[in-house]
Amino acid sequence: MNRPARLALLALSLAALACSTLFPPRPEIAWDPSPQAVVLRAANCCGMVPYEVALNYIPDATLWGDGRIVWVELGAGGERRVREGRLTPDEQRAFLDRIAAAGFFGWQSNYGDYSVTDLASQCLGVTLTSTSHQVCEYYRGAPAAFDDLYAAAAEGAGAAGADFIPERGYLIAQEQGGFISGSAPVSHWPAVAAGFSLAEASAGRWVEGEALQAAWAAVNVSLWGQAVEDDGRYYRLVVQVPGLSQSEPPTP
Repeated sequence: MNRPARLALLALSLAALACSTLFPPRPEIAWDPSPQAVVLRAANCCGMVPYEVALNYIPDATLWGDGRIVWVELGAGGERRVREGRLTPDEQRAFLDRIAAAGFFGWQSNYGDYSVTDLASQCLGVTLTSTSHQVCEYYRGAPAAFDDLYAAAAEGAGAAGADFIPERGYLIAQEQGGFISGSAPVSHWPAVAAGFSLAEASAGRWVEGEALQAAWAAVNVSLWGQAVEDDGRYYRLVVQVPGLSQSEPPTP
């Protein structure tokens, strides 16, 4: 390619970049309204963490087509509280329009400062009828509005919330060599009420009722979960909720 052609190509590229920056795309705010359709997801997982932490991870926010939204609140001590609410169609449209108005659909897919290692990328993804786009930030570098939008989603996008209680989950019990000092206070597995020992869940099993309640309480105590004692042995638990956990459990 000769020099004039290269300069012309560069000029076109710069013009396209300027157009995208000053006049970002504003797609029509329309989405699949079905309760199975994920319209927005905000996730920050998982970096250098133990395997069970990654399996237990629930995205910071997930919004479905029917307006249902589930988000995660973390306490000062690392305890996790999963909340559930609902947006009206007008509220959902207003929030998605806020995202589009910020220039989201014209942003790059990835931003990052890789001077630090072992972190997770913070990603915000939106799926509309006409288009879908995801923006991820590793440590820093994304437009300032990205953090504001991510935080708003992770706070429930204005929805009133109640505690989310799963009806069914996939439990994996990983035996530890001994009780790990410095972790959250140990709990005890209700083997009689649950109907099985944790040793019987080492390969994973679907659970409901009291077994799920006990396991769910243990994994929400802290980021690292809670040591659970059963018959003199200590376990770390994983609870994967279908349709919600970042890592989907196996098909029943």
